[in-house]
Amino acid sequence: SMVPSSTSGPSVSISPSCGGSLMMIKIQYDRYPDETSYELEKIASEDGQETEVASHSGSVGDENREETICLDDGLYSFSFYDSYCDGFRGEYSLTLVPGERITTRDNSVSPHGERVLFRLPFDR
Repeated sequence: SMVPSSTSGPSVSISPSCGGSLMMIKIQYDRYPDETSYELEKIASEDGQETEVASHSGSVGDENREETICLDDGLYSFSFYDSYCDGFRGEYSLTLVPGERITTRDNSVSPHGERVLFRLPFDR
């Protein structure tokens, strides 16, 4: 009998087994996505050592990007860069799933980029 196997193929649904906080990075690029990149790092409480958790560089033709990451509790740094240093005209947001918004930035990013620090579990 053709019983669908529950183990077949990679699942596209968001796994409920994330033991920490699920965070979505959303970017709406401006006309120069290839100048835009970001880096998410976890900062160790003991010595301030930073470990890269995620990073991405835009490519010509990109319009939007969404990335969802499962994060443990702790302190994080999200760095957003504009390589040409002429400012970012799009917008980006970091949002916890479900719901809580860590930051949303729209046209107010400094010309060369910026860094956002936040702690999980998130409390405003």
